[in-house]
Amino acid sequence: MKEEEITKLLNEAEGVLQKGDSDGALALYEEITAKDPNNAEAHSKLAELYSEKGQKEKASKEFLLLGGAYYESRLFKNALKYFQKVLEIDPSQIEARIKSAEIYVNQEMEREAKLEYLAIAEHYLSENKLNEAEEFSGKAIELKSIEAHYITGLVHYARAMWKEAAQELEILIKIKVNHIGAHIHLASCYTNMSKAQLAISTLEKVLKIEPKNPDIFRGLGDAYAKKGSLAEAVNNYGKAIAILETTDLDAAASVSETLVANCPGMAEAHQKHSNILEKKGLYKEAAESCKLAAELFTKAKNLTAAKQLTEKAAYLSVRDSGPAAESEKKPEQTVEKATEPIKFERKPEPKSSFTGDIIIEKSTSSVQSKSEYNQKPRLEDIDLPPVTPVSEKGTVEEMFGQAEKHMKDAFFEKAIEIYRLILRKEPRNTTVRTKLHQAYLLLAQQEDDISKVQEKTLPVKPNSAGPVQKKEKKSKISYL
Repeated sequence: MKEEEITKLLNEAEGVLQKGDSDGALALYEEITAKDPNNAEAHSKLAELYSEKGQKEKASKEFLLLGGAYYESRLFKNALKYFQKVLEIDPSQIEARIKSAEIYVNQEMEREAKLEYLAIAEHYLSENKLNEAEEFSGKAIELKSIEAHYITGLVHYARAMWKEAAQELEILIKIKVNHIGAHIHLASCYTNMSKAQLAISTLEKVLKIEPKNPDIFRGLGDAYAKKGSLAEAVNNYGKAIAILETTDLDAAASVSETLVANCPGMAEAHQKHSNILEKKGLYKEAAESCKLAAELFTKAKNLTAAKQLTEKAAYLSVRDSGPAAESEKKPEQTVEKATEPIKFERKPEPKSSFTGDIIIEKSTSSVQSKSEYNQKPRLEDIDLPPVTPVSEKGTVEEMFGQAEKHMKDAFFEKAIEIYRLILRKEPRNTTVRTKLHQAYLLLAQQEDDISKVQEKTLPVKPNSAGPVQKKEKKSKISYL
């Protein structure tokens, strides 16, 4: 089509738009782009109109097209503007993030590039694309990201590469000593590497911070089972089950299945499993677990417990598989007692073997003072109060509220963990993806603050006039 005709249509569309007829203007701009696919003005107007009308997918597509065109022309400032608009509409648009990161690297804006690489790696990890997650977390690590070691560790963990995962997580917790997720995964690595006592010591550190976190007790159960201390394993698995059974029966059942798998000869393990199966309404399976527990108690000469559980098994075996009617009553006898956990003797719980020299000081600042990155610094950290454990319990709204509280208190790692859990339930929740991105931004700010503290103590080179100076960076372009 001739240029004059396109110009005429553009003028007509502009006039229609000024009259307030956005639908008419939209139709004309669509006609223009159909006839002239490379008309940037028409695509820009389309993007704005789609966005105003709430047609986010179409708006995102147009902004991405414009950003890509400017990027290919190496007009990076204009390209970045459009990529930012894409991410405002859809924070999960990975192509826009990758291009934005490349622009930041080109412009020597390392902090922004690091942030984008973290978000990209997190996106791929959530989709179980491990190769891509490892690639971009590696790029973030090259830019001195601390949190990226966690993502790389999780990638190795998902591949069952315990040694490699442990190495990455150890690097992280040297700096972020209270990173709960890192400690839990690190302990699991140690357990799988047959370093059960080291796993126990690792978990005991964070148990003081989150004394009601079921994942910590589950990890302790795994470690004690690996060590052969089955009574302690049952005890810790039981604590995890007790926390979960009031909020997430499926998660409690998962722990109880692990319990009987790792402690098959323990009567108490089968009894706890039976109790959870009964709560889920799986009476036939609960009866089978009761029978196993009764047999094991009989072998252990605990005839009273064996009798109680045999009677309970008989009672459960005649019930329907579905939920019991509220009016249905249990038979008299001793069945009620059988629902109570059978007590057994245990050795006193060992005290924490953690004797590290980490110095905790109260501070009104969230900045952690550290020595040179990736060396062995003397660690300092703020005095953290107990916080609610992170788990997939409660509604999305409740979890979101918990994350927002952590953001307000500057516990950005905790907020990130919760946002991740929400996105497992609602992968297309753009509000949460935006919040996750903001959390990474604030986390990056903390890391920058750490670096500034480090710079004050950088060594002086021989024959130099002062401390080693870092290359000056260009100013930040804000896109939130």
